[in-house]
Amino acid sequence: MTHAQYTASAVPLEAQLNELIAHFDILYRRLMVARPASAASEPEVSRQEIRVMTVLGKKGTTIMSDLARGLNLALSTATNTVDKLVSKDLVERTRVDEDRRIVQVALNEKGKRFYEALLECQLAMGRTMLEALSPGEREIFLELMAKMTGPGQTSAEPELEHLAH
Repeated sequence: MTHAQYTASAVPLEAQLNELIAHFDILYRRLMVARPASAASEPEVSRQEIRVMTVLGKKGTTIMSDLARGLNLALSTATNTVDKLVSKDLVERTRVDEDRRIVQVALNEKGKRFYEALLECQLAMGRTMLEALSPGEREIFLELMAKMTGPGQTSAEPELEHLAH
């Protein structure tokens, strides 16, 4: 056993969990809370609203039931979140002519601009974080992230779904 392996095995799991949570908190604040300077005039959006906008930004127009299912939310929760986004003039809701019971939702032009600005901000922050690592460290980091967020983990979040395509 190397010194590094011995040291790692000697650190109590509880301390490692606390450190992991602290790092995730920092990453969350950097990726989700920080906003580009151009977004200062944009409306405030919650994490849930960002999740909805992300799905709509990737998939385009979708029906409410598919949106709720894709986000693993109750239909009423998805509807409430979309209501908030409609009131902030970021999402539009339409009914299908053939069946008026079916409600479609999509980002409107303002929502698309907001989504693109969010993506640009996240990519810039991610680039800054990865640039702090050597190419080898980046590879190891991404392998570990894939292992922690891969199939069989507890999260039902579809956020990385686009990477599989």
